[in-house]
Amino acid sequence: MTSGLDRPARWAAGTTFVPTGDGWLVHGPDEDFMVVRVPPQDQAAVAGLISGRLGVRAALERLPDAADLIAELTVASQDAAGTAAPPSRAEVLLVGDGPLLDPLFRHLRQAGLTVRQGEPGQDLQPQTVALVACAEYLPDAAWRELDARCRDLRIAWHRGHSEGRRWYVGPFTPPTGGAGYEDVRLRRLAACPWPEELAAYWAFLEAGGRPAAPADPAGAEVAAALVAADLRAWFDGASPPGGGHQVGIDLAAGEIRRHPVLPVPRGLMRETPA
Repeated sequence: MTSGLDRPARWAAGTTFVPTGDGWLVHGPDEDFMVVRVPPQDQAAVAGLISGRLGVRAALERLPDAADLIAELTVASQDAAGTAAPPSRAEVLLVGDGPLLDPLFRHLRQAGLTVRQGEPGQDLQPQTVALVACAEYLPDAAWRELDARCRDLRIAWHRGHSEGRRWYVGPFTPPTGGAGYEDVRLRRLAACPWPEELAAYWAFLEAGGRPAAPADPAGAEVAAALVAADLRAWFDGASPPGGGHQVGIDLAAGEIRRHPVLPVPRGLMRETPA
């Protein structure tokens, strides 16, 4: 039985260990192969590491040569090496409403995270570990306020909403640095040929206006899975796939597009061009 500080290895999704006579054949998540030959006296320990019966630290004490295998095939290699420990509590405050709420709750729970539902005005506190906000339609002013509060309190946060026929996710914003909602907003206004019209559209949605036809709610399942993957990676001490990118999910076109988003130097851009 492993101690609370000695976590079992979390193998990258898609990793398969095939026993052989002298070790294991490993089919990796990128569909490549690795041959692992293990001396007979160490095979029981390696089998315990693979199955989770033996924690990472205990395995490295008994099998120092396993460090490369753990680093290459796990999603928490930083923790295994003793650097950049992840947050101590894998707890998420989930706020918002719409078709994305239930899929997010389910996917976050399936990722092994503790999820609390609440209201940001009441429940967003300095001890909050991470925040996930969702909405069917973009709540521009509310998310600008959330972005500022999360930065002030140094709380990681993520978000998802629909716009047009697409669902949008992120980018994941770490407690310090990284692109947040305000950066996405400013860059969209700067890149749009019709910034005043875009701002008016956001204000219409904020005031309760609604499209004639909403985005396909099935896209919310994809959006929720992407958010959960980012949070799970961050809690494991790994780099979230959605860091620095906003992802657009377009089921009608069968496309998922990643848009890089860099932080905007404060004071260098206006909300709308003069």
